Amino acid sequence: MTDLLVQEAWGDHEALLIKPPKSKGRVPPPVPAQALVATRFHLEYGGMLPEVHLRYETYGRLSAARDNAVLVFHAWTGSAHLAGTYTPETLRRLPKLDQAFGPEGWWDELAGPGRMLDTERYFVICANHIGSCYGSTGPLSLNPATGRPYGPDFPRLTVRDLARAQARLLDFLGIERVVVLGGSLGGMVALEFALLFPERVNKLVVLAAPAVHGPWARAFNRLSREAVLSDPAYQGGYYTDSPPGLQLGRAIAMLSFRSPASFRLRWGAHPERGESYVLYQGEKFARRFDANAYIVLSEAMDTHDVGRGRGGVEAALRRLRSIPSLFVGIDTDFLYTAEEVREMAALAGGQYREIKSPHGHDAFLIETDQVERILGDFL
Repeated sequence: MTDLLVQEAWGDHEALLIKPPKSKGRVPPPVPAQALVATRFHLEYGGMLPEVHLRYETYGRLSAARDNAVLVFHAWTGSAHLAGTYTPETLRRLPKLDQAFGPEGWWDELAGPGRMLDTERYFVICANHIGSCYGSTGPLSLNPATGRPYGPDFPRLTVRDLARAQARLLDFLGIERVVVLGGSLGGMVALEFALLFPERVNKLVVLAAPAVHGPWARAFNRLSREAVLSDPAYQGGYYTDSPPGLQLGRAIAMLSFRSPASFRLRWGAHPERGESYVLYQGEKFARRFDANAYIVLSEAMDTHDVGRGRGGVEAALRRLRSIPSLFVGIDTDFLYTAEEVREMAALAGGQYREIKSPHGHDAFLIETDQVERILGDFL
């Protein structure tokens, strides 16, 4: 626990690696794909996307019966690049923001032959959410109706819209049933996917995600957004360069991804370095993400409430009892607490397991040995 190495970009958050790399098999260098999965895609709050394109990657081979697929949903500012390392040639062909994300997949330690997401058994799919900036339809995309980027005019999304778009990808791929798995925002999408399409779900895995995006989490999101929106350089969303407010917004969010124990562990002797760390992570993040996409997905998270229109949270979660499910909390997560994940598991009739870590919410991306043990037994 003493020789900590800071590494960038594990899906949604920055991660601390605290162990040597695994010696199991690795997936081959992936090749990103993109598909037009829907036209005239109507959104829950009334907007409409003339076209929905999803950037996605797959790992392993689909069985003849098409029954071995695992659909993994990434977190807030992640991408479709779940595993493997891009070749320099692939990386150069990607748009600028994709290049800034980095060559290695965000959960690379957990996908490959003999690993949790065993690519000799499973056909693993990961797609970039709509509203994002890594190849799927989002604020940087051209609106077919105008020929110009959507920018701040991109319509409002909900977590249910994100789940419905991913279902369209399965239609495109000709896959009917899957295991669905996600953490943080990805866990919210997994919950909604299971509630919207229970007949398509073989198993459900939710890590570090709530049934409702509550007032504490919403307050962090609001502060993070306001840092962007109040920046004069944001220009109402019509900026040309990344506004500095995005750096501050990400730095605020970073505090919710960790815990006081995590900061004491690394910077107890030099507390000022913890301050520099979050500011530096914000600076790096602003080079790899789009401010409008940040706002869109942040607001989408705030819509998350599985009970909306379903008779309340308890009634909604009880609908999941026919699906084998696993809910994973983190003992030091104060963004989405272990207690609320445990209660959700009880209502849904699912298993509950807990990651033990000083690192707070980010632990589902950091403690990969624990994640592999917990999920490997269930999958």
